Amino acid sequence: MNAISIQHGSGRPLTVTDPEGQFRRNYNRMNFMFKHELAGNPLFELDSLAELTRRMPDHGENYWSTGKVAVNNTWSDGTIGRQSLQDTITNIKHNNSIVILKHTEQDPVFAPVLQSVLATIIELSGERMRLDVTIGEVLILVSSPGRITPYHMDSETNFLLQVTGDKWFHVFDQTDRTLVTEREREDFFAVSRNCAVYRSDRQDECNKYDLLAGYGVHVPTCAPHWVQNRDNVSVALSVNYELRSVGRLEKLHRFNHRLRKFGLNPAPPDASAWRDRIKLAAEDGVTAVRSVSKRHEDPPPYHVWTPPAA
Repeated sequence: MNAISIQHGSGRPLTVTDPEGQFRRNYNRMNFMFKHELAGNPLFELDSLAELTRRMPDHGENYWSTGKVAVNNTWSDGTIGRQSLQDTITNIKHNNSIVILKHTEQDPVFAPVLQSVLATIIELSGERMRLDVTIGEVLILVSSPGRITPYHMDSETNFLLQVTGDKWFHVFDQTDRTLVTEREREDFFAVSRNCAVYRSDRQDECNKYDLLAGYGVHVPTCAPHWVQNRDNVSVALSVNYELRSVGRLEKLHRFNHRLRKFGLNPAPPDASAWRDRIKLAAEDGVTAVRSVSKRHEDPPPYHVWTPPAA
């Protein structure tokens, strides 16, 4: 393994281990494990995270749930009758909860480390990733001993860095259309992000990572995954990137969904280049008409991180 130290504009190096060039070779193609040096950083202790929740404005986007959940539950389970966000973090060792803090790379205390992580991963992954990324975000995940994170998939490409505790991390092949069909992917992009269906008879086909603090796993876009914490509190960073290529894919799936409402059976994305060009133009037209008809929407009440220029 080669330790790669990258110097960013702050002048402070951040070291990430690249196992035989896997970032550049496998980015958004297949899941893999890597090493990082954030384990034990006091910034991610529970007291510091509780302070973070008090310091950051609540945009209504942070997530937390409490109570027993199963692999096939959805994100809405456990969100009724919960404690406050701060109390949930403070009592995380005993309350069977998960907390997801969003936009943490914008906090002035956490920003130097987290924005450096965002930039470092792009540096390791190379030009193909840099040109594809539009926005980066770091979520901080805090969860109780034994807690399950249900089976799901994400539209972002993700690098999960385990900082405290350890867990079993199960990741499936996003290219297997017998596991997630084209129709299920279409529903995921056009209807609901809760469309992934867990199939227990396919469980043995995943890569099961024994994820310890100091290690991370790359999860490509739309790769189904679920998590089982072990017997300790877990703190992890979910380093997410929105991609131009996935935005294109989402437009194609949305337009196919519109066609299906008229009884048509459209070809999946990338089956025909000229059909895709027509669909993309038509979807952009629909979006433009809707934008004109809607009232002006305010921009999000927070800054966003974008990749630095090459």
